[in-house]
Amino acid sequence: MRELTELWVDAQAWLFDTFVSPVLFHFGLMAWYEPGYNAVEFIMLGVVQIAIIAVGMRFFERRWPLEKSSADDRLIRVDQVYTVLNKLGIVPLAIFIVTYPLVQHIELSMRTWGFAPPRLERILPWLGDNALASFLVYFILYDFAAYWLHRAQHGFAWWWSLHSLHHSQRRMTVWTDDRNHVVDDLLINLALVLFSQVVGVQPGEYVLILMIGRLVESWSHANVDMSFGRLGERLLVGPRFHRLHHALSTPEERHIQDHNFAPVFPIWDILFGTAIYDGKHRPTGVDDPVVDADNGRGWITQQVTVLGRLVRALVPGLRRSSMSPGLRPPAE
Repeated sequence: MRELTELWVDAQAWLFDTFVSPVLFHFGLMAWYEPGYNAVEFIMLGVVQIAIIAVGMRFFERRWPLEKSSADDRLIRVDQVYTVLNKLGIVPLAIFIVTYPLVQHIELSMRTWGFAPPRLERILPWLGDNALASFLVYFILYDFAAYWLHRAQHGFAWWWSLHSLHHSQRRMTVWTDDRNHVVDDLLINLALVLFSQVVGVQPGEYVLILMIGRLVESWSHANVDMSFGRLGERLLVGPRFHRLHHALSTPEERHIQDHNFAPVFPIWDILFGTAIYDGKHRPTGVDDPVVDADNGRGWITQQVTVLGRLVRALVPGLRRSSMSPGLRPPAE
């Protein structure tokens, strides 16, 4: 393990010294030296995640697909673009550049006020002696925050106008998790980073939590009818559990997507009454033809179109097509 760690660190240092550092030096951006070094590791982790998805997870989709291949498979290509842009750090880098000054300002303000993040080890000293237990506790807190943010994406009409892009995919696969609007990603990442600052998650722990959490979420979108067993599916979100959250609304189940929100741990859905375990197979997508039209569009067109949905959702006279299925007035 030590050899692998040293190899990883050496590769990160070589990539940074060879490609990133000269650029920062040339443009006088040495203030970004440390963030740039961390960004190299982020990209390396992205390559690992893409490999796990493309080789490991896709094996199960090809071997035991829930929905057989069809002409709609072409709709998956844009999701692959989303995954590459997100996992290789292109979209996160843009978000990081926007949020980094704000996060730094908040950190500086907290120090000026004499506020120190309340590390759990101060409240529970025994956690300091168990790195795994400490990591799991912070992971659970992170997922708790992500659960409520996910509910907010469905609960506010303006936020649903962004998040609906994620739900519009009719051919859900392991590539679908990264199918999000950049403004949606910006809001979620900013909220989670600030939450992590408040509860005291260390940067190294946050990166690992993010990587493991995103891999679990990628798998939960897989085109397979699998779970972790009767007990396991109540401990960890799997494809069967999360597919219901992407189910196409029907007159009989208008609010079906307002269930199974949890990104990693289903306990939040169980505790707050949003869990459904019925094992039924349902088609995925949205019942709004305006949002459904996202299918077949490319990355740029989707981003521009969804931004227009957000603008319409924020102005008076909210259009029905911009609203969450759970917030629309009942059909007459």
